[in-house]
Amino acid sequence: MRGFRPAFRYLARHKRKLAISIICVIAANAAALLGPYVLRLGIDAIAAGRSMRVLFTFGVLLLLAAGVEGSFRFFARYLGNGNARDIEYELRNDLFRHLQRQDAGFFQTSRTGDLMARATNDLNAVQRALGPGLTNLINTTVAFTGTVAVMLTINVRLALYAAVILPIMSVVFSVSGRIIQRRFEKVQERFSDISTKVQENGSGIRVVKAYAQEEPELQEFQAINRQYVDASISHLRIQAVLWPAMFTVGGVATVVVLYFGGLDVTAGRLTVGQLVQFIAYIGALRWPMIALGWVVNLVQEGAASMSRLQDVLERAPAIEDAPNRRPVRELRGEVGFRGVSLRHGHATVLSDINLKVPAGSTVAVVGPTGSGKSSLAALVPRLWDPTDGQLLVDGIDARLIPLELLRRSVGYVPQETFLFSEPLEENIAYGVEDASPERVEWAAAVSQLERDVEQFPHGYATFLGERGVTLSGGQKQRTAIARAVLKDPTILILDDALSSVDTYTEEEILRRLRGVMETRTTLLISHRISTVQHADHIVVLDDGRIVEQGTHNDLVRLDGLYASMYRRQLLAAELGVDAEDEEIELAAPTDSAAK
Repeated sequence: MRGFRPAFRYLARHKRKLAISIICVIAANAAALLGPYVLRLGIDAIAAGRSMRVLFTFGVLLLLAAGVEGSFRFFARYLGNGNARDIEYELRNDLFRHLQRQDAGFFQTSRTGDLMARATNDLNAVQRALGPGLTNLINTTVAFTGTVAVMLTINVRLALYAAVILPIMSVVFSVSGRIIQRRFEKVQERFSDISTKVQENGSGIRVVKAYAQEEPELQEFQAINRQYVDASISHLRIQAVLWPAMFTVGGVATVVVLYFGGLDVTAGRLTVGQLVQFIAYIGALRWPMIALGWVVNLVQEGAASMSRLQDVLERAPAIEDAPNRRPVRELRGEVGFRGVSLRHGHATVLSDINLKVPAGSTVAVVGPTGSGKSSLAALVPRLWDPTDGQLLVDGIDARLIPLELLRRSVGYVPQETFLFSEPLEENIAYGVEDASPERVEWAAAVSQLERDVEQFPHGYATFLGERGVTLSGGQKQRTAIARAVLKDPTILILDDALSSVDTYTEEEILRRLRGVMETRTTLLISHRISTVQHADHIVVLDDGRIVEQGTHNDLVRLDGLYASMYRRQLLAAELGVDAEDEEIELAAPTDSAAK
């Protein structure tokens, strides 16, 4: 049970129900002990030639004992299994809550399918161990102890024979239990692989089809599925050996008791009724002993699953509220980067960033692909924390600001838009309580989405597929912009949020956004000069460092990297080349760029 130590605190919350369940188990086994005793009296009464009325009384007593036993077993299982379901509910909520608190780095190193397997299969295994497993473990302990104690009062020698033979099962279970645990862990790992493969193919089905990879993906899935089947069969092979072994040991115990008990009956040391009672107790012990094998399986599987859950639950979030956080209630929106550096492993993403964004101003960040623009933006809502230096909001270290307040004050449109499998209006109003239809429509108008909504079959109630698969790339981005605008944030971050819309739509969105940006701090990231040229201040990043900064006119006169980008994009516009192609060209070596 060592693997279940983390679950004991959940059991402690339901100790009252657990105690009542144990009392019901004890009462059920006490009633079960009465049945063979009444049977003994009835058989001895027959041997003594007693009347049918006495036999009828014994029959009624047998029925009453069975009824009392059944009633108490019902309540024992109802309470025990109910407890397990409550614990499963609490554990699943705690797991989901813990996942919600994890930082971005956790999800970059964890497979979605593996997390899904832990939240489903592993939790179910823990529930089975704490429900039927724990109930039957208590029942086996009580039944074995009580039955052997009564058997000792009948015949010590026969009781010792039974007490020695039946526990042989425990030795078999102890040896096989370790093998079961190891093999069950393999089963769960293979199930995680299957979940990951299905999830990836479901999310990326358009890429699979576009590259005609259905057959290779199917073959790879079949290989993973075969590994899962092989691991499951290997696990079940051990279980298959246990059940015949349990019946065999029970049968041996019955034969031994019948042989030596028969000798005692012949010698007059034991009545026929007592021998029948004794054999009835052997039969009554058979299921608890069989259940012990089943319980061992459940406990070993549950312990393996609990360990997998603990691997996640014990991982502390890298980003959370500081113990000495400030009692800040509202933010003005001033953002400052003081000597900020950011590293992922051995890779340096940002280096010595010093920048001040006054409250209510619009600062744009441009630069080649991989220069660190998105990483800079992700620092503001603390999706990442700086490796060195400080991120300041209103002059306060962001680590000392309550995380909920900070993120509630930031409207963030990331480069990769994510939409939920919900109606369009709920996606726009995500994070905003009681958003009125008028406000939703206003936000859609700002992002130039309203014209598209008119073409949707159910307007704002149109249900979006997984990750917004029913929308185009531009519609997804405009939905994300509407979501951020509706949130009415103090700080608005647009991370290349207009890359999938045409130039005309971009100009219209920017024109409508200017009214929104006037009253809030805006961090605007883009590879298009046309998007950022009207910003109050422009920062140029290259290789994680600020290489230029100033207004559009200042940077053009400086004739550096920004001016080169500007000229190339003007040329691209004249030639009709896509701006994204121009960004790729900008990141290419100098000789290729010259060509």
